[in-house]
Formats: sequence, structure tokens, C-alpha cells
Amino acid sequence: MTTVSPKKNHDPARVNEISEKLMENPELASLISELSTTADDASELVKGLLQASINAGLKAEMDAHLGYSHSDRKAKAQVETAQESNHRNGSYTKTVNSGYGAVEVTVPRDRAGTFTPRMVPKGARRLTELDDMIVSLYAGGMTVRDIQHHLATTLGVDMSPDTISTITDAVLDEVMI
Repeated sequence: MTTVSPKKNHDPARVNEISEKLMENPELASLISELSTTADDASELVKGLLQASINAGLKAEMDAHLGYSHSDRKAKAQVETAQESNHRNGSYTKTVNSGYGAVEVTVPRDRAGTFTPRMVPKGARRLTELDDMIVSLYAGGMTVRDIQHHLATTLGVDMSPDTISTITDAVLDEVMI
């Protein structure tokens, strides 16, 4: 089982700039005001945005892998004449656990079977933010069963004690080296 690559430090100023630009759109601001009446609503909204962002990122990865975008037939023809043709071959859905609960993502496939997504690697069932949360709870003194209960009640994520132990043991092994 693999997880998504470690988080990169993001520029808080850039994140604020993007947030402000989003809120400047009157239609979007109205929708957010309408949909986000409670903290749970806001969390679900962020979860939906996370899902949309991951799906868009996976499509962009496939575009880069094939050398052309989905709608660019001219570029597709040029790439196919220059190399052995490889095409999109549908997609499959998979559920990954995140800090906002379970998120269903759509992973594209290619005919040659050579596409390996980096955003959500094959076999990944968790995003690193969830692993970080588990390690933080464990470091705070919670037991594996307490963490399991916390994840189930707060995020709706059902994770076995063995999985939680595997995550915490991996971090402990790195720290002990």
C-alpha cells in the first residue's frame, strides 16, 4: 500500500491570493454562502473541491503522458505519427481516504497500460494528510484504538488498527534511524 508523495510547503500568500480571487467571483461567493451554513457544510464543500482538484490533476497527468490534451485532435495526430500510438482507454474510480473523509476519484487509463499516476499512485488508499493526522494523534498520546475511533467518528474513515500501526511504525522506524 502506498500513499501520495509528501506535502510540499505551500506559500500562504499564494493560497490567500487564490482564495481571494475565488471569492471575487460573485456567483461562486453566492454559492459558497448558500451551501456553507455549518462547519460540516464547509467541510463537505472542501471535500468536493479536493475531489475536483485531484480529478483535474489526474487528467493533466494523462495529457502530459500522452503528449496531447483530450480535445486536441491535431496534436494527437502529430504525436501518433511521431511515435507508437497510445490512446486514452477510459477510467476507473477509486476511493482514497483524506483529512476530509473518503473521496472518490476518477483515474484515467491508457491502452498501453504505461500510465502511472503520481497524484494518486496505484495501490494508494490514503492521502498523506491522513497519515500526518494519524502520526500527530499517536504522538499526542492516543492509542491505536483511540485513533481508529476518532477517524471513524470525525471523518467517517474506517481504518483497521493494523493499518494505523503500520503507519505509526513506519514513522517510528524513520525517527529511530
